[in-house]
Amino acid sequence: MPITLAFAQCSAYQKTPTVQVNFNYGKVYYDNTKSSNQFPALPYNTTMGLTSAQLVNQVTATSFNIPQRNGTVCIGLDSITVNIGYPKIDVYIDKKYRPGSCNYKVIKAHENYHVRVQQEGLKFFSGKIKEAYQIAAKKVKVKAARPGNAQQILNQMVNQIKNEVEPLLSYVEKRMVEENLAIDTQSSYQKETAKCPKW
Repeated sequence: MPITLAFAQCSAYQKTPTVQVNFNYGKVYYDNTKSSNQFPALPYNTTMGLTSAQLVNQVTATSFNIPQRNGTVCIGLDSITVNIGYPKIDVYIDKKYRPGSCNYKVIKAHENYHVRVQQEGLKFFSGKIKEAYQIAAKKVKVKAARPGNAQQILNQMVNQIKNEVEPLLSYVEKRMVEENLAIDTQSSYQKETAKCPKW
């Protein structure tokens, strides 16, 4: 029986996969050992502190495989597990500002605001992200294939889900960038530096 005809039989096994989404809001690490010109990025000439957080998204999946009499296998998505978040959040504070000093405290408070933007932004969108994965997983159809192609088919299913959710994740990251930029203005810089007698 050709694969195309086998697919009609496979569609009878369609089921809603289980979806587990785990969010990691990131542990914060403070680094006071570098000069600003050694930071991994330097957004402004006046940069005294930097928060670095990369959103990582990992999707793993399991399939169910049902052998057919014609030698093909019906392969369907059984479950997906999504781990999304920040493996860690690095906060860099220029080493010329020592812990306990007015300057250090002001810079740290400013960077902690950036940390909150990342963490609370992810929390805010967590419901939509979970829903997006549930919808994407539900759209994956059971496929007919040769037994040796099972892993390849499962990889395609995972890629389909990732591609479906990617526009939302891009939007989430864009919104976080906008929120971070809102406090990295010249006027906010002047307000921050006014809090200490000397910079």
